[in-house]
Amino acid sequence: MRKIDIDEYRQIFLPHTEKALQLAHDIRKFEIDLYWKRATYFWTFIAATFAGYFAIQAGNDFASVYVVTCLGFLFSLGWYYVNRGSGAWQENWEKHVDLLEDGVTGPLYKTLLDNKSYRPWDLLSPYSFSPSRINNLLALTVTIVWLLLIYARFGKLNIISPLQFQISHFLSPLLLVP
Repeated sequence: MRKIDIDEYRQIFLPHTEKALQLAHDIRKFEIDLYWKRATYFWTFIAATFAGYFAIQAGNDFASVYVVTCLGFLFSLGWYYVNRGSGAWQENWEKHVDLLEDGVTGPLYKTLLDNKSYRPWDLLSPYSFSPSRINNLLALTVTIVWLLLIYARFGKLNIISPLQFQISHFLSPLLLVP
């Protein structure tokens, strides 16, 4: 994927502005739809890992709790990174719309009407929070919660030595094979 400057961009897309604008809007909508589908996918796995974590707390099965907490952490971290990647692509297509719309519709997409009426301290009125940024913050918070759960459960145990032994036990035969 190559990067181009504004002048080259306009030169390439000027003959096709209306079609390119429509396509940019469609792809942006598609990216937003994918964003929420991916979020639902991760919410499902993270909810399942939380349920699993709390279900196996009564027992003292070290391995199961360790696997579930690690899966919860990985799903949450993955959710955070997928959110950031999806946001980057959404912003990419929003920039396309910004550059293309002036000659077709005027600055419709980049114009905000009456934003003075948005008051964050008025808890019953609308405010222009970003749902995707809230979702990113939530993903990062859940990732930190999993890290805290891992530390609370295993931080005081010396689990590194047994894990190193198990890893070296399984890897040593692989290293000897030519």
